[in-house]
Amino acid sequence: MLNPLRSARRVVLPVLILSLIAPALVVAAPQDEQERVAMAWIEAFNLGVEAMATFRTANVSLVQDGWRTMFERTREQWGPLAVYGVMVPESGTVILGVESENEGRMRLNFSFDDTNKINGLGVEEPEGSALPSLELPAGDPRPANAIDAYLGALAEDDLFSGTALIADRGDVWFERAYGLASREWNVPNNVNTRFDVGSFNKDYTRLAIMQLMENDRLALTDTVGEYLPEYPNDRVRGEVTIEQLLQHRSGLGDYFTMEWLQTPMGALETNADYIDIWGPMPLQAEPGEREEYSNFGYTVLGAIVESITGQSYPDYVEEHIFAPAGMNDTGFFRTDGIEPNVAVGYTSMNRNGSPGEELRKNIYHEPVIGGPWGKSYSTARDLFRFFEAMFAGRLLSDEFNWLGAGWDGSMGLAGGGPGLSAILFIDDGIAVIVLANRDEPGAEDVARQILRGLRDS
Repeated sequence: MLNPLRSARRVVLPVLILSLIAPALVVAAPQDEQERVAMAWIEAFNLGVEAMATFRTANVSLVQDGWRTMFERTREQWGPLAVYGVMVPESGTVILGVESENEGRMRLNFSFDDTNKINGLGVEEPEGSALPSLELPAGDPRPANAIDAYLGALAEDDLFSGTALIADRGDVWFERAYGLASREWNVPNNVNTRFDVGSFNKDYTRLAIMQLMENDRLALTDTVGEYLPEYPNDRVRGEVTIEQLLQHRSGLGDYFTMEWLQTPMGALETNADYIDIWGPMPLQAEPGEREEYSNFGYTVLGAIVESITGQSYPDYVEEHIFAPAGMNDTGFFRTDGIEPNVAVGYTSMNRNGSPGEELRKNIYHEPVIGGPWGKSYSTARDLFRFFEAMFAGRLLSDEFNWLGAGWDGSMGLAGGGPGLSAILFIDDGIAVIVLANRDEPGAEDVARQILRGLRDS
């Protein structure tokens, strides 16, 4: 959610396979030369030292002796990089949020001279990403007491607030809650507390599209204009396909631009509200040209679902996904509403993506209600029920189901941003779901420690 960049990202343990997660940066659409240069640096980094040499000749004013040795050492340490978000806080500065294959998330802070050449590059790892290791007793395949003690200690040190669920090939054997759902009222989390799960919604949107395709109500090659004839951009109507929207290859960019900072979060309720603001903007890339994470693209998909079904996106998802999956504690709750057992999100980030000095509620970081891009509320058990239903073929036939090997496979799905963090890991039969009402990557860090501890025990 980069501020929040809503990101759904999928990982094959331990390697990222889609460049999608969302820490707290405000994402600006790639619209100036400095941002283009920063993105080109990532491409050169991934290609190797000779590509970086060519890039440096054209785009770097900083003289740096021995850069090749440093580059090769860094490239080996980090592995390939994937961009999950961009912030342009001021002229001369571009911040890229990146996911490295070996080191996890970090921020690259680029500074530029007056000729748009790089004259400085700093690396910042998010605070709170390191947790003490979880050491579990050998020979115990289900060490519930040891895991409970570890998570309880993290909560006491204010390093974790949320819920955790662990299952072995679909058999849940651990489900507990820690920390506070409301700090001001000292209300503890419980296993039925509903958490903002961020971009988990994107799988619901994808599922809705695949259900409609299964029922012959759309084709992946159909264009936006076939369902949204009033969409306020001729090229998007005529050229962008449903498949490109699903794959983040539409060229639409994202809605975390300056307009995001200038728009009251209470004004963003429906898909039409987003399309009115960001729909007229020009394409940021040719349709199909490159993969670039787009929350806005999933908003357009949600509008297509509404056009075909005549239902609002939340109503469709609740009827066709949540209800048949048995997700009775999941829904699209308003931040200004009164809902029981909903965790308040707490963040140390400012709304523009910069680090803050104190913890605060995240209510001004996000729209008042979620949609196709993210921000439904759920429990760990309900998310487990969703994947259980998908693996059993209750929501979609095998022909259209993209989730593969089920509980025996290896995959990950995450959502996160200011004041929220959610993760599912499945690795060779072990499933770990962690939800938190603190800045991401809190839930992911906890889940990785649990998974690592279970593997090593």
